[in-house]
This record gives sequence, structure tokens and C-alpha cells, in this order.
Amino acid sequence: MAYLVIITVTLIITAVMLLWPRLGDSANAEGEVRADAEKAAPTTLEGVLAAQLVGGEISQDQYRNALARLAERDDERNPMSVPGNDRPGACA
Repeated sequence: MAYLVIITVTLIITAVMLLWPRLGDSANAEGEVRADAEKAAPTTLEGVLAAQLVGGEISQDQYRNALARLAERDDERNPMSVPGNDRPGACA
């Protein structure tokens, strides 16, 4: 019985020793990702507006109005065509 306990403890210690460096690297990598995310600036107008909303620089109404104007401007520049009944033999 003591023999099985010694083998089990040895296996657990070996596994911990082998995996310990990986656990440390994982925690360090997460810290680096968070630091990079905090330094990254938004690259789109939507991102800038969202950052301003979260930062308290603009109100929710201002945010909604700005997104509505942005959508209108985008619709004027790149109108989407709605698919119609353009296939022969298709029933309405």
C-alpha cells in the first residue's frame, strides 16, 4: 500500500515540475495581451465613438445620433440593392 502512495506522489510531483514553466508563461502572456489591448487605439469611427461612450466623453444620445448619421452616410456612399424577383420562373 505504501508503495502505491509513493508512486502516486512521485508522479504528481513530476507532472507539476514539468507543467510549472508552462503555467508561468501562460500568466505572463495574458498580462502582455492586456497591456497591448490597453495601448491599442481604435482604428474605425465606430471604435472611436464606442471608446468615447465608455470613457464618458459623449452621452448615449450623442452616440446613437452619431451612429445614425454614420449609417446614413454609408448608405449614400455604398447603397445596397435589395434582391427582387429577377429569376425567371420564380413565383411571387
